[in-house]
Amino acid sequence: MTSRIFQWLCNQPPELFLQGKLEFTSRLPGGLRLLLFAAAAAAVWLLYRRAAGRLPQATRRWLLGLRLALLAVLFFLLGAPVLRVKKPQKEGSFTALLLDNSASMTIEDVAAADRTLSRLDAARQAAFGTAPGEPALVRALGEGGQVVTYRFADAPSRLQRPQQLDGRGPATNLFRAIHDVDAELQAAPLAAVVMLTDGCRNAGGTTADAAALLQARGVPLFILGLGNSTPPADREVVQLLAPSRVRRNSAVELDVTLRHTGFPKPFELQLKRGDTLVLARTVEPRPGSDITRLRIPFTPDHEGTATYRLEIPPGDGEKYTQNNAREFALAIQDDRLPVLYIEGSPRTEYRYLRRALFRDPDFRLVGVLRLAPNRFFIQGANAGEEFLKDGFPTTAEQLFRFQAVILGDIEADVFTPAQLALLEQFVKSRGGGLLMLGGVNSFGLGHYAGTPVGRMLPVAISPQDPPYSDEEFPATPEAAQLTHPVMKLASDPLENASIWNAAPPLLGITPVAGLKPGASLLLKNPRGGRPVLAVQDYGGGRVAAFTSGGSWFWRMSLPASDEFHEKFWKQLVRWLVVGVKEQLTVDTDAEIYARRDPVTVRAVVLGKDLTPVNDARVRAVVSDPLGNTQELVMDWILTEEGVYQCRYIPELEGAYKLAVRVEGWENAPLEKGFLVNPPVAEFADAGLKKETLQQMAAATHGKYFDFQELPSLIQAVKGQVRQAATQRAIPQDYPLWDMPLLFLAALALMGAEWFARRRAGLA
Repeated sequence: MTSRIFQWLCNQPPELFLQGKLEFTSRLPGGLRLLLFAAAAAAVWLLYRRAAGRLPQATRRWLLGLRLALLAVLFFLLGAPVLRVKKPQKEGSFTALLLDNSASMTIEDVAAADRTLSRLDAARQAAFGTAPGEPALVRALGEGGQVVTYRFADAPSRLQRPQQLDGRGPATNLFRAIHDVDAELQAAPLAAVVMLTDGCRNAGGTTADAAALLQARGVPLFILGLGNSTPPADREVVQLLAPSRVRRNSAVELDVTLRHTGFPKPFELQLKRGDTLVLARTVEPRPGSDITRLRIPFTPDHEGTATYRLEIPPGDGEKYTQNNAREFALAIQDDRLPVLYIEGSPRTEYRYLRRALFRDPDFRLVGVLRLAPNRFFIQGANAGEEFLKDGFPTTAEQLFRFQAVILGDIEADVFTPAQLALLEQFVKSRGGGLLMLGGVNSFGLGHYAGTPVGRMLPVAISPQDPPYSDEEFPATPEAAQLTHPVMKLASDPLENASIWNAAPPLLGITPVAGLKPGASLLLKNPRGGRPVLAVQDYGGGRVAAFTSGGSWFWRMSLPASDEFHEKFWKQLVRWLVVGVKEQLTVDTDAEIYARRDPVTVRAVVLGKDLTPVNDARVRAVVSDPLGNTQELVMDWILTEEGVYQCRYIPELEGAYKLAVRVEGWENAPLEKGFLVNPPVAEFADAGLKKETLQQMAAATHGKYFDFQELPSLIQAVKGQVRQAATQRAIPQDYPLWDMPLLFLAALALMGAEWFARRRAGLA
């Protein structure tokens, strides 16, 4: 009742007077109005001063007060008074609601009232509610302004209905989600950003960078964390490094990193090609660590490109198996490996070593045998290699036709200084392999000390080295080097060690001073520990020194069916050429992609002398898992010599084949494979990142909430929306001159004065 009377007297409810502020809108300046009021008050005072003798002092003061009060009311109205109230702009306030739609959100570990929800279901429930009256962010925040809802994994997109949350995002990029939403709503009055996520960021910028975007704009971030901070028991193939191309029958080494959280017991690791089991290995976790790193060697038994799968079979209690495997594509290079073997005399070693490589179709061995000074016998040369009749090649184009060079029992004086320098360029720049064999005219005895070849060798030599010895001795392997690819004659470590322990002796050795720093000693003579086989990298290539000239004794001492001798030499030569440069090389910027991720194909085109070619016409043909093909033109990158590039967007999951050719070249197209797989990174270390999310929210002056605190989150965000609306309030004026209260006050003052004057006899 009182409120209604107040509103009748003042034309406005009392709440408005509590919110508003009195302002004067008259065009007359306030100082002038005050001066006029003072003048009028002085005039009234003088008027009643003249009547001082006729009126009692109390009456005169009463009349003066009434007249001044009436003047105050009139001058108050002269100031055009208004009540100025700032009205919040509800309709203009925006709240951005971001819902994590990545694959890790499908994990079921959110404790609800009566059951365990997946993180995605918990996000749906929190955002939209599942029953009438249940707290729901979209409904509650919509009462105070506009809510713009997004789903995000890598990039955010508008969410129209709850069913669009499918948990298929390949990666979580919190930075991009906030960056893109901030950019889209840049012109809108954004009051707050609310994010529902587990915080499992695995792509893009840091969470600190994301928070800084909102902090700079003065927009708080409120986060509802979903999930369990303790990662579930899980096993994962974290990383798999494998070559994309190898030669036929060459050993492949996989570098593997495994995680086994909550699984301390041994488990099996399997390598498969299709449904065929290639190998199985038992992994024994180390106490106190949930990470195991290992190397897994195997030898492919196929031609062309094939897809392999390295996997951990699901174990008891393992709930999430999406990250238990990784795939990789491996292309087998089936062209013959060209090897140039220079020998100083028709000795037994030449005959048996040449036969070991010549009989294998994976090798093309060209023998250059010196018969007399400046007279050579050539075996296995192709057309166009007639230059070998004069001995060692004299140009890079000639020498670079080969990928490995074997120097037998031949002295350095046979080569010109330019040829020795060319051989160093062959190893250092081309990435070729060099092997020197023991003999009476090799190493220090052959005067290689101080030459480019001497610099490359992994052993120290000098002209004062002792003469060649025809002694018979066992070649003892270094125990720590039995896993080296050259020494691995069997996949089983015990079997491999047994093979080497049973190896026949060698016959003959060239003494050398010792091992160079950085070189690896694989075989030694137990009598004095002198090096027998040492290897090292040099520039882009590899160099080996085999100081014996009697490996043929291995072959003669074993049954014809035993391939110890042949396998050793083939593995050594294959290892030497691992880094060799090709005229055409093809790479992709990754081995495994997610669907619709751009694939960058990069080709390096070199001439016969391995100098870059910038005017080639290069084409790439991509075959998808269904056999559909697409031809792409590869353009030369102007800033890189001999480099061509194109991009491809895969639409399907599965194995893709890539064939790159250079128009006008006789060479067959170079093939490579890549895979498009469902994401597995989302399930790596997939526990709720509560501490990170708390820091992220605090940096923006927002707050983090657990799922059970949803009502508190809603109240906090609503309060922020109200505060933002108030800060953006538009002032609105309510005139006060027409209030009945002022009219009644003026009448009351005039009537009181008239009555007082009448009683005093002045009326």
